[in-house]
Amino acid sequence: MSAFKTYFKQATRPFRSDLMTAGLSAAAVSVAAVCLLGVSGWFLAGAAMAGAVGGAAMQMFNYLLPSAAIRFLAIARTLLRYVERYSGHAAALRALAVVRPHLFSRIVAADPHHTLKLSRGETSARFVQDITVLENRLVAQSAPASAIGGIMAAILLCLFLSPWAAVIFIIGLGVTLGAGMWLGQTTARKDQAQREQAIMGGLKQRFFEILPLTPDIAAYDLSERLLADMAAREHDLAVAKSSQISLDGLIQSVSLVAMGVTLAVLFLTHRGHDLPLLALAALSVTVGFESSAPLLKAFAQRRVFDDAETRVADLYDQAMPRTTDTHAPLTDCLLTVKGQSFRLNRDTRLLISGASGAGKTRLIETLMGLRPVGADMGQFDRNLFALSPQDATPLNGTIRDNLKMAFSAEALKTRSKAELDVMMFAALSDAQLTSKALDLWIGDGGVTLSGGEKKRLGIARALLRDAPILILDEPTEGLDAETESRLIEALETRLNAEPRGLILISHKPAPRRLCRDVLNMD
Repeated sequence: MSAFKTYFKQATRPFRSDLMTAGLSAAAVSVAAVCLLGVSGWFLAGAAMAGAVGGAAMQMFNYLLPSAAIRFLAIARTLLRYVERYSGHAAALRALAVVRPHLFSRIVAADPHHTLKLSRGETSARFVQDITVLENRLVAQSAPASAIGGIMAAILLCLFLSPWAAVIFIIGLGVTLGAGMWLGQTTARKDQAQREQAIMGGLKQRFFEILPLTPDIAAYDLSERLLADMAAREHDLAVAKSSQISLDGLIQSVSLVAMGVTLAVLFLTHRGHDLPLLALAALSVTVGFESSAPLLKAFAQRRVFDDAETRVADLYDQAMPRTTDTHAPLTDCLLTVKGQSFRLNRDTRLLISGASGAGKTRLIETLMGLRPVGADMGQFDRNLFALSPQDATPLNGTIRDNLKMAFSAEALKTRSKAELDVMMFAALSDAQLTSKALDLWIGDGGVTLSGGEKKRLGIARALLRDAPILILDEPTEGLDAETESRLIEALETRLNAEPRGLILISHKPAPRRLCRDVLNMD
């Protein structure tokens, strides 16, 4: 059993009582539905025969008890259906509300050089679609109980007509279930489900790739070309979904044909029997076949469920937690690169220089644990560093949402909103971004901000992070000389006041005055 399957089994265990309640309620709903329609058929046929015979027979016909039974079964079916839906869906929703955060936290805690390689579209498809499929699988666990309840009730009511009526129903239903299972487990269905999932993942990935390129699409007039590509992908998805729907329709058609043949045989073999009992059996058979529909659907979706679980398990296994111990004390942090050694502490003022492509950004990504550590470099605790990357991608939300990411969960709980706001405004001021309000919505990926504003928002976020060493990758790139000068002065004042170490990458000469040591990557 895979690690995810073991975890999923444990995560859903607290909700088994609710799922069991849903199953028992589903079985009772099917029993009530079969009995309701069967008794109704018997009652209507009996009342019609009594009326046809004459007034005396009509007077002797007891319609009170059947009427009461019909009302009781109708009310019971409604109440039991509510219990079934509430228990099943509540259990599934609550279980997946535990699974989703756990999976996300596992991805976050995993080695970034593994997780950053994951396709965003495919990961999104697994994280959203496949988890939803697993949710539906929990809800569908009541299908067998529902089918068994309806089938057993139909068999018992058929026995009132004759044992052969029950045998005919069992044979017809057996053919339906056998055909449904075979069609639901065909290789073609599996291939269609996998193809649909692959197309959906590719479509999402393409969307994620295109979304940040909106200005380029307008500048190079690429909209028609990209829309044609998206339309082709949508067409492929529609074809895949249509194939799935067609196969589902085929399974339902087989069930309807089998039910029709079963009813025909029932009427032909029991033409001389009591008409009310024949109506009772015929309607019971009809609802018995309908009771098997959830089971046929579960058969048809079993491969979909299994494939979804396999894909989530694969994502779960890829997001393995880090096994290396990176909690070295700050005083023991010695950075050694190409024979050059530097002590990393709150007094560090290190400039990493070198030509483009020399590996400067790769080095700081290694320090942050985003890449595997080389043989000549020690292990470092990621919490030692606050990073402002070269290309800082803002969170979809407000300025406040982006800055709150820098605070620990404990800080968000213990500090008041006013205190946090003061700290945020101070960081924005040092980053020369005072023109922006905290509650300004910046759009998906900071689409409403300029490139320089995104950069300075990333710097403000790094300044708010409680870490002893600040890492700035090209912090003044794209800034005018005046803004650059003010930013450098504010950074120098803040670094000396805290105090705080600095690792700087910059091709521009002005920021280099913040550093006294140089690590040459050439």
